Amino acid sequence: MSCIKMDVDSRKTFEKEFAAWNRQNFQNYQFSYQYFSLSLPSRGPVKITIEEGNESVIEHPYTRIEVVPYTSIAQLYEWIDYLFEDTAKMKLENKGLFRVKSITLRIEYDTQYHYPKKIFYGLEYVKLTEGGPYIEMEVIAFHAD
Repeated sequence: MSCIKMDVDSRKTFEKEFAAWNRQNFQNYQFSYQYFSLSLPSRGPVKITIEEGNESVIEHPYTRIEVVPYTSIAQLYEWIDYLFEDTAKMKLENKGLFRVKSITLRIEYDTQYHYPKKIFYGLEYVKLTEGGPYIEMEVIAFHAD
């Protein structure tokens, strides 16, 4: 097993911010975000409106229907949770063709509403391969009723 260089934000901070987000119990809110990934076309800005706790409107500047990766703040938190779990798994099982040299997971939270404001996730492999996970996501606007 090789040693992985880790630049991963605190799981404890994630749990604290997620709990603070949930305590607010927003049923009506709107947010816009930009998304960049090496594996998916860039997205943004995408505007999501949640009414009565349900996804109601997705607005984006595309003329054809495309996949929108995240349609609620809860989904952003689910994705971050998955990244924490996947990072821990990679650390334990780092072998084979796609051995990981370094993992970066940085999250910036909004101090007032506690949603994930900026997320950066990237992997560097031991051997040069094409591509690899590299994702940047930023909430550029948020409004709650």
